[in-house]
Amino acid sequence: MNDPIEELRDKLKEAFISKEIDWTEKVYNSQQYQQELNYLRDISKDFVDSLRSISFYSTRASEIYDNFLCIRTIDDLIQSSIGILSMVENGIHNTVRRELRFLIEMTTKYVLVDYAKMGESFQVKTDYLKDEVPNSSIEVIEGYQTPFSGDLKKAFKNEVKDFFYKSCAYVHPSKRQIDEQMRNFKNGNTLGFESAKMLTDINRTIFRAYDMILTMVFHSFGHSMSKDLFEQIFNEQTKWKFHKGKYTKAYKEILFK
Repeated sequence: MNDPIEELRDKLKEAFISKEIDWTEKVYNSQQYQQELNYLRDISKDFVDSLRSISFYSTRASEIYDNFLCIRTIDDLIQSSIGILSMVENGIHNTVRRELRFLIEMTTKYVLVDYAKMGESFQVKTDYLKDEVPNSSIEVIEGYQTPFSGDLKKAFKNEVKDFFYKSCAYVHPSKRQIDEQMRNFKNGNTLGFESAKMLTDINRTIFRAYDMILTMVFHSFGHSMSKDLFEQIFNEQTKWKFHKGKYTKAYKEILFK
């Protein structure tokens, strides 16, 4: 007599293998998917390389930059970026959205503290972060002067808040997250079987976050040092993805006015 559990296991395994072959041929090997995968790798590399350049160049004035939260947290940003790349390559998207929310919140609060306590010690800054900056709110962005003025200053603050609050749907249990999961399940887009459009969408989200994060880290680094980096590195790299970043591009224009 056949074991029904074994029969079910074999059928499920056979169905999974068939689905994997079909997805690989129709989705993974498609031009759109491969272009998006390459784009993800490019923006991840450029983000990491940019942060490493800032970190390396900051050693020219370590007595100053050792006390900057945005500079001291670069290793955390790089670690997260590498993890985000790996997760997306394996079809993990919602965890990525949660991590990006944290990175946006962290960088916003660190640059705010760096400017509020400019010239103070690292200990003073961490105490200020603990005592004066609320744990679960992004509204502190209103106290950040940003490197911009006028409408762009307002747009930057609004976009940081928009990104943060929309990402909350993936941090806290929400109807939006459940509806999205059910819609993906209905379309056959379970873990590891995402559509090319899903990859496009998460890439846009990642680039949007990285653009804002880099802008804030550059701003913390300061006008003179950031300008040096653009002159010596980024201006020469015509394929550097963040030349097309909304806020990175605007910050560069300020540097070279």
